[in-house]
This record gives sequence, structure tokens and C-alpha cells, in this order.
Amino acid sequence: MEMDYTQYTPAPGTEYRLIEESDLAGVLHICAEEGWHSYTEDRQTAWHVFTAPGVHTIVARKEHGVVGFCQMQSDGVIQAHLSLIAVAREHRRQGIGRYLLAKAFQASGGKRVDLVTETAEGFYASFKGYRLPGFRIYPDE
Repeated sequence: MEMDYTQYTPAPGTEYRLIEESDLAGVLHICAEEGWHSYTEDRQTAWHVFTAPGVHTIVARKEHGVVGFCQMQSDGVIQAHLSLIAVAREHRRQGIGRYLLAKAFQASGGKRVDLVTETAEGFYASFKGYRLPGFRIYPDE
């Protein structure tokens, strides 16, 4: 999907920035709500995952804390891959996810974003792009 991030506006009262260590508890809370327990098992591992080289994790914050986040991996030139995106249930449908995706794409430096989804197909279909078949491979299984 190609994306012109300038066409999206931030949700009022929401700050968007690269993840900081003080954001980790809020991000992990959202991961727990989504059932993504592989991220919540070990804080140190999670911090590494969200800040590894080539990873761009953007958080959305309101006064009371993190309300969403987006993790994108990229080669910094052409290819970006959306790894995770989630917005707390009570903050959905306000444009937060759309702006998170745009900011993460901007930070990635890529020219396109690929992703795999089992849900939210309508959300991703609303962006300029097209659908491709894909696979998720688990080498240990």
C-alpha cells in the first residue's frame, strides 16, 4: 500500500511520537487486551521488540496515557511491513489508528507497506493499495 501521510490529521488531544520506555506499560496493557500474550510475558523482551534496529514503534498518547500504538519494520528505503497496530477499544473510530499507521510509515522511510490481517479488512481496504495473497510461516511447528 502506498501512503501519503500528509492527508491524515491527528485526533484532537492526541500526541503521536516514537515509543519511550515510560510508554511500555500502556503498550503492554493494550497487547493484553488484544490477547497478544507473547508480548506481555517479559517486559525486557517486549522493549527490545519495539525498539530493535529497523523497527519504528509509534504511540498515541492522551492525558491519561497510551491509547494506541503501531509497530512497523522497514529497510528504510523501499519495503515496510506493518507488524502490529492496536487502539484501545474506548478510543477507536476517532482516526487514531489511521494516523498511527501514517506516522509509522513516515518514520519507516519505505515506499510501500505490506501486512497480514485476520481482522480489520475494511480498515486496510480504505487505504490506496491492493490485496495480495500471503502466508504466515511458523518454522517450528
